[in-house]
Amino acid sequence: MEIRTPSRLASSRPTVLQPSPQRTRSTPSGNATPLNKHLTSALSSTKKAAAFPQLPALLLPRVTQVVDEFNLSAPSPPQSPTKPKTFTPFSSPRKGKAVATPQTSPNRLPAVLPSHLHASLHAQKRIALRALNSLSVPDGQDDEDDESEPPANSTAYQQLAELLKGTVERGEGNSCLLIGPRGSGKTQLLEAAISTLPEQPIVIRLSGHAQINDRLAMREIAWQLAEQTGKSLLQTEEDDEDQEENPFLEAADTVISLPPPSHLLALISMIPTLSRPTIVILDAFDLFALHARQALLYCLLDTAQSCRVGAGSKGLAVIGVTTRVDTINMLEKRVKSRFSGRMLRTACPRTVDVWVRAASAALCTSIGPRDEDEDDWPRLWEGSVNIFFNDPQVLKVLRETFALSRDVRLLSRLLVKPVANLTPSSAFLTPSTLIDSGIVQRCPPRFSILSYLNYPSMCLLISAMHARTSGHNTVTFEMLQERFRDQVRTSLSAPVQVEGGGIGMMRCSRETFETLVSQRLFVSIAPPAAGTGKEFVKYRCTIDRSDVKKAVEKMGQLNLKKWFSKAQ
Repeated sequence: MEIRTPSRLASSRPTVLQPSPQRTRSTPSGNATPLNKHLTSALSSTKKAAAFPQLPALLLPRVTQVVDEFNLSAPSPPQSPTKPKTFTPFSSPRKGKAVATPQTSPNRLPAVLPSHLHASLHAQKRIALRALNSLSVPDGQDDEDDESEPPANSTAYQQLAELLKGTVERGEGNSCLLIGPRGSGKTQLLEAAISTLPEQPIVIRLSGHAQINDRLAMREIAWQLAEQTGKSLLQTEEDDEDQEENPFLEAADTVISLPPPSHLLALISMIPTLSRPTIVILDAFDLFALHARQALLYCLLDTAQSCRVGAGSKGLAVIGVTTRVDTINMLEKRVKSRFSGRMLRTACPRTVDVWVRAASAALCTSIGPRDEDEDDWPRLWEGSVNIFFNDPQVLKVLRETFALSRDVRLLSRLLVKPVANLTPSSAFLTPSTLIDSGIVQRCPPRFSILSYLNYPSMCLLISAMHARTSGHNTVTFEMLQERFRDQVRTSLSAPVQVEGGGIGMMRCSRETFETLVSQRLFVSIAPPAAGTGKEFVKYRCTIDRSDVKKAVEKMGQLNLKKWFSKAQ
């Protein structure tokens, strides 16, 4: 019997083997090879022999092995997982097809404020400006991290409230000093303690800047007592006309001279006999200590010390407010003996984060009831404030200002201009407006012309810095020129040749120095004498070393930088 090979079989039988369509399978990649397409399903399981009855049983295992090896050697490409896309369909106005709705960021603010929110913007501006006018650091926020020690302002407030409560309720005579740096909340703390008293006392406010002598202070006390009690304690014009003029006193002396001690003592001694307790606030207490004989302080403290509980008189409290910690040493011995010795201290915020929290609370003050169509305004405004204070440029301006002064009133002045300039077209705070406000609040540079000085003028300024480093704060033109010659001689010791010419430092002349004197960069310490030449008149340089360094760096001259760096 003849065995036919596959080649002879294919030549004898032209019909191509094709399995049934329902048995055809594709590869995982979706593109089936011809061999996989026609033979994989045909040779699977126990139907291999039935699918190829023409093949002898001897060749069937070999064909099956070839098909299996081909399937293993043909890897399928990996399928990347796809995320289901979610769309919010809406009908297209032109074709009526569903398209995806664009998603807007919740932090994006509208470029132009809608018309129905204009009234909310104007109301928010008024509320924010009013809050900034009375801006203060919320008590307890400064020392959140330090739980072992209570805040300084909170302790001072409790002690001051207890002291004033004893004066109002029990008729005590008290005195104390409220000491703290500018902007630490001394006046606000004192006003808050007075507002919590159960009975409204008589409050007399004096300032050392306005009442420069005891006579003016006595008239101010009498005027404020008349305003609050309805009884005039000032001397009438008729009494002034009855008094005879002293021909031995000049008019100027009668204005600034002190009143007789008996008048001052009689006016202050009657304060405890009034119908209500009295609180005397002495702002700039250290300036009152500079008055001659300190008569006003002596009378006030002596009257407060003489008040006794249950003696039938109302209480008197003398509160001094000052920024000087050595004020107690300025008092005379007789005045210090009548002072109680109580000194309450306040402190400024320690970190700039306290400023940010206080400013955010002031700007986000609620505007009260509003219409239904204005419900989106609080969310927009608070979001804009959060974005504003999280901006790196804003934080940089606040940190630089905080490093110069921790006065909360300075923060208020920084924010007033940006808030006042809000308009419907620019309805939210931006870093550029705060930067412009900071430039306005800071002092301009004293000498803005340094960047425009010529080469010889800069050489004279560097010579003055070298002289200051050597200990000579006053210089003459000859001294500056001698230092300049030494530097020129050093620079010409190894000259650089360019086209046959040497490069050295330029010459300085007397006219250059006179120009600097006319620009007030050098100031004469004494008028020139008749026999002294101009070159020997002593001058003082009014520019700081840091300003000269900036000008030299901006000029970019390498030889000037090297020369200036030697003045260490």
